[in-house]
Amino acid sequence: MGAGYGKPIDPPVAAMLEAMYAVIVGAGEVGFHIATILSQEGHEVAVIERDLEPFERAAQELDVLAVQGNGASRRVLERVSMGRADLLVAVTDSDEVNMIACMAAKRVGVAQTIARVRNQDYIEDVRTLSTGFTGVDHVIQPEAAVADEVDKLAGIPGALDVETFAGGQVWVVEVQVDPGNPAIGVPLRSLNLPPGVIATAILRDRSATIPRGDSVLQAGDRVFLSGSPEGAVAASSQLSGHKEVPKKAMVLGCGEIGMGIALALEERRMRLTVFEKDAARAAEAAGKLRRSLVLRDEGINETVLAAEGVASTDLFVAATGDDRLNILSALMAKQMGAKRTVAIVERIEFSRVVESVGVDVAISPRRMTASAILRFVRSGRVISAAVLDKAAAEVLEFVVGRSSPVCGKKLAEVHFPAGAIVGAIVSESGVRIPDGQSQIDDGDVAVVFTVPESVRAVEKLFAPGPGR
Repeated sequence: MGAGYGKPIDPPVAAMLEAMYAVIVGAGEVGFHIATILSQEGHEVAVIERDLEPFERAAQELDVLAVQGNGASRRVLERVSMGRADLLVAVTDSDEVNMIACMAAKRVGVAQTIARVRNQDYIEDVRTLSTGFTGVDHVIQPEAAVADEVDKLAGIPGALDVETFAGGQVWVVEVQVDPGNPAIGVPLRSLNLPPGVIATAILRDRSATIPRGDSVLQAGDRVFLSGSPEGAVAASSQLSGHKEVPKKAMVLGCGEIGMGIALALEERRMRLTVFEKDAARAAEAAGKLRRSLVLRDEGINETVLAAEGVASTDLFVAATGDDRLNILSALMAKQMGAKRTVAIVERIEFSRVVESVGVDVAISPRRMTASAILRFVRSGRVISAAVLDKAAAEVLEFVVGRSSPVCGKKLAEVHFPAGAIVGAIVSESGVRIPDGQSQIDDGDVAVVFTVPESVRAVEKLFAPGPGR
């Protein structure tokens, strides 16, 4: 296993990759994050923001065209030359503004529009809007995404993040190496990982690297494992030191996110205790949750937590809607003996430091929204994408076309960038963990890990050729 399979791609090739023009409506956490990634990759980006402070931040810190104004206004959209845009992403705090901006963009010919929509009244299912709305190609619903993320974490021992690709045939699991693990100091090529899984990235000191066969793990490293579901689960348990799937859980908060999490965990037949201080929401939760204990309580009193058995809890999730309260309660639960703690934090800058002070997992709905949107932004033949651990790396899922530069070649012959590696190949015969002699053929699906600097070079390798 190496950082690349053949000669690294030359820097000038990356510069030749086709750029797009993207308009981002909303320069809050999500919009700023997406604009940062796209501009760093060399795309042309315009950002529209009504409020002065986020507008000035985008104008001063990003290499973008920043316009102050209402993103749903046709006049404002014309100021950013909307008619030549390839993509519009609307991620303001207003569902209505997001949808109207998409509709206006469609009327002037923008090929692809994406809206963040939170109000369930507008949503028919997790992918589409209710009847009557036109012009929105894709809907991002962050609350549902967070509940799904916690649900996946609850099913894998020690997992810090879980992403699925190729229709669930390939899992990518992030785990933290247990300090006493015998794998520490052992070269990866000698590490006896379960069959069907490979270590595809290591996160150390907030920097992601693509490992080689002689790379060694250190205590506290975060490792991304790629492979079959069975292999990924077994490897997660091996490296994290967690041996069993959680059976007992506590959820703090019953707003939209907390209720979604509670319902998902109840479906797993977990012994669940839910804390909610608001009387109306607690009553609503008690009516919806059939097998769980719902307590009208703030859930941050040590005596109450101890009485309800926090010391024997396998999974504690803080989802109150208050970042500081979520962080504090998750830390308290960890100190009192909870095996794994999760804090839902809206502010991306909080999520970057929470895990360093004792919380096991910080989930940012805004980061997840950005990750979902990037799936539609990627070029080539990307069919899915995920941003890993505060944008330290990405996973891209490609379907390989006959005219793609990688098609029909052994990986050792492909000019892969040094910051990328193929973690799995899926064909009619099943899932393969590749090496340098593996060949990717027409119709295969490739799951590729890449650091941000190598994304566009990887996209070029999998893009249709001139003959397409």
